Amino acid sequence: MSLSPVPTPRPRAQEQPVRRSPDRLRLDGIDGPVELRRAEGGYLQVWPRPTPETLTRLYAEQFYEEDKSTYLRDMETERPYWDAIWTLRRRMIQEALAPERRRLLDVGCSGGFLLDHFQQHGWRGHGIEPSPRAADFARDHYGLDVFCGDLLDFTLAEPSERFDAIHSAQVLEHVLEPEACVARISELLAPGGVVFIEVPNDFNAFQEVARTHLGKPAWWVAPDHHLNYFDYQSLGSLLDRHGLDEIDRVASFPMEMFLLMGDDYVGHPDVGKAAHGRRMAFERTLIEHGKLDELGALYRALAQAGLGRTCGLLARKR
Repeated sequence: MSLSPVPTPRPRAQEQPVRRSPDRLRLDGIDGPVELRRAEGGYLQVWPRPTPETLTRLYAEQFYEEDKSTYLRDMETERPYWDAIWTLRRRMIQEALAPERRRLLDVGCSGGFLLDHFQQHGWRGHGIEPSPRAADFARDHYGLDVFCGDLLDFTLAEPSERFDAIHSAQVLEHVLEPEACVARISELLAPGGVVFIEVPNDFNAFQEVARTHLGKPAWWVAPDHHLNYFDYQSLGSLLDRHGLDEIDRVASFPMEMFLLMGDDYVGHPDVGKAAHGRRMAFERTLIEHGKLDELGALYRALAQAGLGRTCGLLARKR
């Protein structure tokens, strides 16, 4: 049995330059003063922490009903764009696995859009989603197998049911216990399987320059939703502590470039919507003209520089 080509291993996260910042930081976030403390793992955490009951209520009862009330509809509208972007992510995962390994778990699967994309390309998809509204959407629209609840409450009947690949995007910044969540992901992953985890790339150089230049608060610090703040180094170290070795890394479009070019979207939703549209046009045009590999190379280069709006790491279970 031969494996598909695996991307050239990237330097491990702890070998990258570390952005120094204090172990306790007070700053103005999007809604006023916030205290951040550095966890033992190197990432920053909001203090004080909310209660588990508050967090459960937020994501089970409020998130898609109030805070992101148009999200599911917007994702349906933008689905062709996201399918194009997910093609890059799917190929990264497929190239790291043998062709017969196609069982995927999406942690925080929302309405099942990414899972449906993978299923259309021969994968067997399963999801975990805390919101009943989003979980029902995934089941009703795409016929997906979705566990409605918390990752830490999800169990497998047999070790043989472990997954070949696990995907989790925009989740770890929201949880009370990132260490426990990554440990659980590692347990659910079959030996030699891979995980792709994406989190916001916070306190990156473009953000910091824009904040200083424009005299803004740290608009990305939103303690009601984002409890943890990562960069490539701290995310890579977190995965490494739980037996997950980085094999590739990728950024997403550095939205803060719009701020540095004069398009101030902070506090101006119309400007932000227009900037998002321009970002989508840039990426879709390249993909439609057959330049997906070049787009991937660009985002890998940004990741190596510690830039991009998000950090995406692909890691293999030891």
